[in-house]
Amino acid sequence: MTTESLLSAPPVVSGDRFRHAMARLPTGVAVVTATGPDGPVGCTVNAVMSLSLRPPSLLVSLGTGSRTLDRILSCGSFGVNVLPWSARQLAGQFAVGTAAQRFAGVDWEPRHGVPVLSAAAVGVVCAIGETVRLHDHTLLAGTVLWTRADERPTTVLYGDGQHRVSA
Repeated sequence: MTTESLLSAPPVVSGDRFRHAMARLPTGVAVVTATGPDGPVGCTVNAVMSLSLRPPSLLVSLGTGSRTLDRILSCGSFGVNVLPWSARQLAGQFAVGTAAQRFAGVDWEPRHGVPVLSAAAVGVVCAIGETVRLHDHTLLAGTVLWTRADERPTTVLYGDGQHRVSA
């Protein structure tokens, strides 16, 4: 069977069943941000990974219909804000609502023209290197322009349907 035929084959399990299984996989929680024409935009993600040291890069996966993805593609850069346990409520805040509602009461500062959340344990700003559309998501490979890491706070993990403290 070729890769193409595997990708076009009907799914063996439902999306709901797959989501239920993947919810058991502990993963980091971050907010991806960008600059929109009416101000900052952002959304909660759990699909972030380091990609390369040469050049320093990371990979983010966003739903292809995401408003945040549209803004990132328009402006050419994005931020990744890893949430500390003390700011875990931001995971829920950035998962629903309008851009204005998501940023309501949230302190942030621009870095390379990208909003970086002041509460973030780790902040990274990237320029888009490459994009790849796979199924209903778009992968963004970003070249790192700036980073900040606070060693003190424990970060948020998501697994078993709830937020947890990283060890």
